[in-house]
Amino acid sequence: MDEDLDSKPVILFNTHVYPRHKDDHVAPFMHDLAKVCLSFARVVVHCPHAPGLPLQEMIEGVEIRRFTYAKERNQTLAYRGDMHKQVKKSIGKAFLFYSFLRKWKKATKKLVRELNPDIVHAHWLIPGGYVTKKAFGKEPPLFISMHGTDVFLINKMRIAQRLAKKAIRSAHNLHFVSEELRSIIERRYGATGGRDFVLPMVFGLERFSQPESKSRETKRILFVGRLMEVKGVDILIKAFSKFLKVDSLSDYALDIVGDGPELDSLQQLSRQEQVEEKITFHGSKQKSEIADFYRNTDLFVLPSRTTALGEKEGLGLVVLEAMMSGVPVIGTNCGGIKETIEHGKTGIIVPENDVNALHLAMVDLIQDVGKRERFSHHAHAEVARKYSSESLVTAMKQWYGVD
Repeated sequence: MDEDLDSKPVILFNTHVYPRHKDDHVAPFMHDLAKVCLSFARVVVHCPHAPGLPLQEMIEGVEIRRFTYAKERNQTLAYRGDMHKQVKKSIGKAFLFYSFLRKWKKATKKLVRELNPDIVHAHWLIPGGYVTKKAFGKEPPLFISMHGTDVFLINKMRIAQRLAKKAIRSAHNLHFVSEELRSIIERRYGATGGRDFVLPMVFGLERFSQPESKSRETKRILFVGRLMEVKGVDILIKAFSKFLKVDSLSDYALDIVGDGPELDSLQQLSRQEQVEEKITFHGSKQKSEIADFYRNTDLFVLPSRTTALGEKEGLGLVVLEAMMSGVPVIGTNCGGIKETIEHGKTGIIVPENDVNALHLAMVDLIQDVGKRERFSHHAHAEVARKYSSESLVTAMKQWYGVD
């Protein structure tokens, strides 16, 4: 190891999900955060193995260590975005999850002894915070980031509430990606004693920046995200079907970028609504390709909803990406989205699960070019001001207590 790297503090990320390669669509914000931290620390990421991946590798300066928890072909819990649903639906997956937690804890203990990190940063309260807390005592200090699903699920699962409480009490510092998440933890467990820090995971937004917002005439509407129930893409498809019935708007198209367990049902819905020829399901795309989608759309929509399990949108990072790209946005009042969009200034907020409200908002923005341009200008300026790389690096160093 070179002398410069050897002189930096060591930060260990302990997480159940991390991009499998530099252009992976799975949790890309995690890798963006790790790269930000490389400016002042050596970063080692500890995460699950999956079929076809090496046990160790270096990705853009970030050291990756992966633990195994079953035979390679059976390592199917991570990287799909629905681990909790898999466990809930299958006894076999529940047993696999128990093995996953046990082997993750053992591997964490071993890695902590090997690295002797200055900071251990667990991601997602459950399972990351709990597993990391069980793996070692009070040293090194434990930092926990909460991203959304982990916090919303504890309101529905009693065992998760008990495990979360232990992890929170043992943490040195806490990080939330939105005020919504922080307020939920405070209501359930009381004040955190000044250990809380609110910062969206918005690292790397510069790659989406457009020099000037301008009028777009692409006749395309865009959604980007995992195709899961919480994203509410079915509401968007129904609203888009109504949108096309407006005579002057019948030539618009909808691009859906992403993959996930809801893909088949959403494709079936598009056929039922008789709009399948107007909707393109593009699947997962690399970050560079997604930037091109933002550049070639008139409007971005994130129609997230609260599920029966209590899942909500933790932040809505894709909304900020769209804003940075100079695209007008519509979101719902779900989770952290209402902190991302300032209604009537940087975009429009509509109620969850409201097809008609979403339809009317889409028609309003598409037909009012001046409003789109005003929203785009204000949104781009606000995002660029709040989330510059320099300010984010400073914030992370202060939270870690690194000089």
